[in-house]
Amino acid sequence: MKKILSNILIIMCFCSFCFFAYKIGNYIVEEKMQKKMNEKIINEVVKKVEPNAYEENNEKENSPLIVDFQALKNKNSDIIAWLYSEGTPINYPIVQAKNNDYYLRRLIDGTYNRAGTIFMDYRNSKDFSDYNTIIYGHNMKNESMFGTLINYEKQDYYNEHKEMFLFTEQTNYKIELFSGYITSSENEIYNFPKGSDTNKKIIDNALKHSTFNSEVEVSKEDKIITFSTCSYNFEDARYVLLGVLKELK
Repeated sequence: MKKILSNILIIMCFCSFCFFAYKIGNYIVEEKMQKKMNEKIINEVVKKVEPNAYEENNEKENSPLIVDFQALKNKNSDIIAWLYSEGTPINYPIVQAKNNDYYLRRLIDGTYNRAGTIFMDYRNSKDFSDYNTIIYGHNMKNESMFGTLINYEKQDYYNEHKEMFLFTEQTNYKIELFSGYITSSENEIYNFPKGSDTNKKIIDNALKHSTFNSEVEVSKEDKIITFSTCSYNFEDARYVLLGVLKELK
């Protein structure tokens, strides 16, 4: 009897091992698929502008990338913008669907993938005209998607990556990052409150709890953008990174 129970236990352990090995292997495959697809899109629609190209023209505020939005729209009409952070893996299209679930587990071509796609909250205006625009992305272990946002817990990382760039069909922006902090998924920042008083509370709260110090000046009249990803400090924790949208000349 003991031998039978021992054999059953061995079989169960082996099955469990095979199951978890399959899950891990599948996860790695999906990560590679996402990376390969994004690299292909970058090669097709994004052209990097060398710094000396616009410095020579005395246009230092010009954008560092040129994005072919017509080609992007031909791939997926849900694409509304492109996000870029120099020296980091963040170099992705941003999509918007009719809800916040669709792209959680889908690539931009609709393929199921746990890496998902960077997406804007469905309640936001796609032209970034709201006071606060929220952009979501997964905290991937290989640092793809928004896997590097949590690095802003360290002042040194912020000092090296103080800004991002956002590109749309109509306008290009520099994003001056001014706060990042750990919060709950129930934070009022996700409720799209309206009114200058509430806007000031969002800014004051962000500055009070920021994991880094910033000299960026922000007011309740500025348009801000919030990047949100999962944090594992507690259940349903999030790390949010806030920046001011500044239109490029």
